[in-house]
Amino acid sequence: MDRDLLFLVGLVFLPLAFVALVSAWADRRRPWAALILVAVGLGVAAWASFTNPAGPYDWRLIPELAVETVGRYWQR
Repeated sequence: MDRDLLFLVGLVFLPLAFVALVSAWADRRRPWAALILVAVGLGVAAWASFTNPAGPYDWRLIPELAVETVGRYWQR
């Protein structure tokens, strides 16, 4: 799997973690799922960013990276 896709998948986990946190808070239970999603999302995104041969990703270029990556996989 390519690092760009892993980076984007890691970033997708972060809003899901927020939703899980709000859900746990509303139900008055411990946010274990949110903590796991944050750990996995940040871990995958950090690993993909720091092992990228071109260097760490620039946050301003994430939309362009997302479009290029989706286009690359859509074309296959």
